[in-house]
Amino acid sequence: MNFAQRMRLIWIDSQLECGPLNRSDIMQAFEISTAQAALDLKAYRTEHPSRIKYEPRQKHYRRPQNAKPAFHENLRFHVYEAIMAMHLHKDIFHE
Repeated sequence: MNFAQRMRLIWIDSQLECGPLNRSDIMQAFEISTAQAALDLKAYRTEHPSRIKYEPRQKHYRRPQNAKPAFHENLRFHVYEAIMAMHLHKDIFHE
């Protein structure tokens, strides 16, 4: 797994702590394709099957009750902050 995908998996882990998640959330955060977002979710499900659950009715993923995050809180926080900073930078310079 490359560095970029590892960062996306950590971000997925952080978002599952906040609530439901779907492919479009990952696509928007990282400006990636639907196929890549699906691969990232598959990789997360493969590495951490007890920490993510798909809810077909709502068409989103959620952290199961009582499941703990896969990555340390500080790591999740810093990855999330880095992604937010990149989006802020993009908005400021209208890229």
